[in-house]
Amino acid sequence: MMQVTGWIRSVVVTTAAAALIGLAAVAGWEAVRAQSASHSMHSHSPAADQGGWLARLSPSARVAAIERQLRGFETTMAEVSYRYSEMYFGALHGNWGYAEHMAHGLGNAITLGLERRPQYRNSADAIFFKVAYPQLLESIKAKDLKVFKQRIESLRAACTACHAAEAHPFIKIGVPTVRHNPVASE
Repeated sequence: MMQVTGWIRSVVVTTAAAALIGLAAVAGWEAVRAQSASHSMHSHSPAADQGGWLARLSPSARVAAIERQLRGFETTMAEVSYRYSEMYFGALHGNWGYAEHMAHGLGNAITLGLERRPQYRNSADAIFFKVAYPQLLESIKAKDLKVFKQRIESLRAACTACHAAEAHPFIKIGVPTVRHNPVASE
């Protein structure tokens, strides 16, 4: 009799444990499903958003709103600063592919910024794009650190001169001292 009672107790405990695990799984699944449904109601999908803040503006107000969001040339310069530092450290650490990638991104950022602010194009073309930038790209492609260090000095001087030409003489470009992205060397 004692063995039957112990066996019954084992079956009851195992059954209860299985039932509790099953209930927990169902409750967890329901919580995930409810959260997923709630998230889809607030998603950024076209059906849920119906165009967002931009679509709610009148067509005549949209261009000005987009320009405010892009904020002139300052967002361009923030990206350029990041890419300049990363390009510098990429070359310094021998990751020439990364340095070249960042150098091209830097040039592209300035080009796109000039679409928004064409009044800076003359200075950018004459001071930056005609000599300093292409020479820097050549040193990166050659994977020559000594030449790169000379060309980065020319680029820094060109950037500072361009800022001065555009009434921002207080923006003087230095050698990067802080690496922002932990990309490893090749």
